[in-house]
Amino acid sequence: MEKSKSENADMAATNREFWNTHGTKIFQNQWVLNMAKKIADSLSENVEWLGVRSRSEGSPPVKLLDYACGFGMVSSTLLGHFDIVRGIDISDTSVAGYNEIARKSGVPAEQMVAVQGSIPSTETDTVLAKKEFFDFDLIAISMALHHIDDRVGVLSGLYERLRSGGVLVVIDLTPEADAHGHSQSHGHGHSHNHSHAHSKDHVHDHSAAQHTISKHGSFGPEDMKALMVEAGFVPESFDYKPYLNTTPVLSNIPAQGSCESAKLKPFFIAKGMKQ
Repeated sequence: MEKSKSENADMAATNREFWNTHGTKIFQNQWVLNMAKKIADSLSENVEWLGVRSRSEGSPPVKLLDYACGFGMVSSTLLGHFDIVRGIDISDTSVAGYNEIARKSGVPAEQMVAVQGSIPSTETDTVLAKKEFFDFDLIAISMALHHIDDRVGVLSGLYERLRSGGVLVVIDLTPEADAHGHSQSHGHGHSHNHSHAHSKDHVHDHSAAQHTISKHGSFGPEDMKALMVEAGFVPESFDYKPYLNTTPVLSNIPAQGSCESAKLKPFFIAKGMKQ
């Protein structure tokens, strides 16, 4: 049953509060960094499959939107293929972390910057109404769709921000991930995960994070195709690649927490094109 606007707003507010409070600690967890590294490697291997337009002199700038961007894993991974990269996240803490990492990496704000916001945007959100937040060649939403109540509304809003021929990429958990179970894994398997450490903070974080999840489960190919077609994407353009190998790929980014070799959750990369 479709949820009301007030319920959608409540879930958004819950996520904003949680990631503002706990985001920095969670994104520094070693398990989280390992999962991000695995997703980043998969994206890098699929740039041609994603259908990104090549950069060329005299052509319009090639643009990427990283929606629910967190600290910018997708943006950093694909930066070399785009002239302009924009991030949007509901969490002020995530936006601050994203921009700090970009500036420390020497990437100018003109090329890569994130703002706080959500889609569908409100009439009062003048930032997301600007031209720079439209006509994207690629929009990516990684490990966030199951936190969203109004999934079709969000995907439709992202569709509107693509140029004709632009591609939406969704990364989330596969049905195979359900077999791992929350109790036998380490959280719900992505950048909102938590370590093995049994401190009160980690227990509290894990419990609180469950309230930020709208869909407890995963998205199979037919689920994703139905959502994307309803949002306006060309059915024939839909594709879905599962990544079922749960062997960790260790990140070399300095981190806090444990779970260095814990098995990761199976995920997928799906795509659809705007006519």
